[in-house]
Amino acid sequence: MSETGDNAFTEKYLEATIEVTNLVHVANVQTKALSFARKLCFSDIDAHKVATSASELASNLVYHTLSGGTITICELRKKGYVGIELISNDSGPGIKDAERVLVDGYSTGPGLGSGLSAVKRMMDELEISVTDDTNTCIITRLWYSCE
Repeated sequence: MSETGDNAFTEKYLEATIEVTNLVHVANVQTKALSFARKLCFSDIDAHKVATSASELASNLVYHTLSGGTITICELRKKGYVGIELISNDSGPGIKDAERVLVDGYSTGPGLGSGLSAVKRMMDELEISVTDDTNTCIITRLWYSCE
């Protein structure tokens, strides 16, 4: 799949949105993502890629926002593929340089700066959008062929 895949014919089925304001919520997101991936018959390796990516996105909501945000986990299906989508939404302060945050070693906080770049490597698609210089939406997807 491409890094910014064609979703014109994508259908959504299972979906859950989890509010994230503290580290307990990060664990809830990770558990729910792993559960969804297993229900969708992802391999163990891919299921853990999804769970790790979800945990990273949720952790970023705790450490890099003013008031947290939400993680939405969705089942996706399109011709010949089953996928899982993670959507991270927050209301600030926003990512100032979306390309730079995807480079290993760059961090605006206390971390190592490897989180979003690891998500990019583990998942098939990653999109970052920032509106009004504050609202950040990160969407990432992992697919497998079911044909």
